[in-house]
Amino acid sequence: MPLDDSVTTDRSQEVAQSALEVLALLARALIILSRPQPPHAFALPYPSVAQSALDQIVLRCLLQEKDPPESLPALVSWCRRLTVGQLPVRVPAHVVTPEARLLSPRAAYPTRTCVELASYGPQGLVEQQAARLLTRLADGCPSPELFRECRTFLRGHPVLFRPRDRETPVWEHVHHVYTTAGSDQLFCTACGLPATRAACEREECLTDIPSRQVRPTPEGALLLDPALRTFLCLPAPTERAVLRTLAGRGVIVDLHDPGLGLFRLPSAAGTRPRLLGVYDRLHPALLAARVCELLAASDGTLIVAVPDHHLRRPGFREAFESRLDTNTMRRVRLTGPAALGAPPAPSPHIPEMKEDDA
Repeated sequence: MPLDDSVTTDRSQEVAQSALEVLALLARALIILSRPQPPHAFALPYPSVAQSALDQIVLRCLLQEKDPPESLPALVSWCRRLTVGQLPVRVPAHVVTPEARLLSPRAAYPTRTCVELASYGPQGLVEQQAARLLTRLADGCPSPELFRECRTFLRGHPVLFRPRDRETPVWEHVHHVYTTAGSDQLFCTACGLPATRAACEREECLTDIPSRQVRPTPEGALLLDPALRTFLCLPAPTERAVLRTLAGRGVIVDLHDPGLGLFRLPSAAGTRPRLLGVYDRLHPALLAARVCELLAASDGTLIVAVPDHHLRRPGFREAFESRLDTNTMRRVRLTGPAALGAPPAPSPHIPEMKEDDA
């Protein structure tokens, strides 16, 4: 007896959700393996998350009658060579684009796609790590004003180039989230984030900014924690543009919590709370999943502000809205700085390095 359309649709959604969870598991494994590892990291037994990811990929290969990776190093090699669409995990294209990659082919570092996937769901790692770091920072600051100063400093300094950058009252509170850059570390002059010759962590500068250059960091440069670089520094230009516009209209916002770009807007007594979230994400469906998590813990409404160039991407809004149910749709507004009346949000400009700056 054939299944009716509703049963078929439900089954398709279950299959897609299962595939997304496996892809997120694989992304978490790659994030864990990208961290400094002890010599035995790729020896048996593998780290539990990595073993689970390998098991799931092998199972899906066997079900699809494909040759599976024989080991964890082989799986990592797969992720360097193959796009998401070529992996044996069939995630809908509007959730993660088929041409996206989990690892950079040349440098084998996790891509933004990998980081966003690794932050998906209750087992998420990276965005959650950034939120924990900010919460600890807030707990260690004697006043909300000092925390805001610390947050502003971090937001504007993904890389610390000069020793004098550390001559600030906030340094004693934030130094623990920086590590020394390697001697071969490069940075992008357009966005200020760490880079390789092929691409930077923003991944969009090469096409967006023709004058973009990659230069070596000076000796003694420091790198901000990678989770904070992605989830605090990347949205910073959009956040500044949006908050500047609101302030110009006399709208004063407060941080909703020590989190990542979530603010409280003024609301009348007895009405629902109004929140503003500022994000820079490549995959709108994954952003929508995060929005659903936030609204599940609140009865308020949420303005979701993203860079204008994301809103201009074909299908971005549709992919975002496809993950929202009817009730959530009524509580969410997706917008950008231009729609709010803000000037275009420029990428951070990194000044020319002088000999005495090193």
